[in-house]
Amino acid sequence: MANAECGIFKKSFRIPNSELRTRLYRMIIDFHTHLGRSRDGARQDLPSMLLAMRAFGVTKSVVFPIDEKNPGPSYARLNARIARLVKRQPNLIGCARLDPHDLKAAFHEIEEAVRCGFRAVKLHPRSDRFNAHLARPLFDMIAVNDLCVILHTGHEPNCHPREWLHFFKIHPKTFFVLAHSGKDFFREAIEIAKRHRNVYLDTSTLSYYRTAFILKKAGAKKVVFASDIPYSHLGLEIKKFQYLLPRAKQNLVFSDNAERILRM
Repeated sequence: MANAECGIFKKSFRIPNSELRTRLYRMIIDFHTHLGRSRDGARQDLPSMLLAMRAFGVTKSVVFPIDEKNPGPSYARLNARIARLVKRQPNLIGCARLDPHDLKAAFHEIEEAVRCGFRAVKLHPRSDRFNAHLARPLFDMIAVNDLCVILHTGHEPNCHPREWLHFFKIHPKTFFVLAHSGKDFFREAIEIAKRHRNVYLDTSTLSYYRTAFILKKAGAKKVVFASDIPYSHLGLEIKKFQYLLPRAKQNLVFSDNAERILRM
């Protein structure tokens, strides 16, 4: 493991002996992980990710680029790196990050994602500074290729779940995962997920209270497990569901919903 790459995650990464290599679940799928060095200083390398996955019993992780400098047109350079890693690591599920400012490049990245066996695309309207109108041309191609969409949502500009409602409605066969469940707009995200069969919620980085509220109001059937590493701790995110859900419902969040969305 390269010390320079592990960064903050390495310093905070502690695994209680009782949790090493847990085999409590049929499968755990982490729907939200990053690789690379962010412009904000966060970083995550492959060896530390694989170590965490083994330690906490995570079977597969959906992985996409972080917002590095010089990502290439519509993240082409970083998506290609993800493709190489996914080819070598069968426990990783590829997800292409898209920037609709360059539509030609974004269409090409969707084609490459399909060719490489990716199951999802990531849209981050805050970090990449775009709105729903700019991203609109991408959704037909995403739908035709049966890719799901991981959409950053929150209280930041262009990120309110309501701003993307049109696409949830006109693409009912495309699955959308609202990353962070809208943050401060989590109540609105819950109502949207309840009204649309193709919309699911990811509670990564949310508080225990907000996660509990989402599970109570939307139900475990509408939530996927997601860690958002390196911005949270994998073990911490798992623990929230172990405390909040009875064992009989934990598999819905840890694997069943994700398998349906990813068409596994």
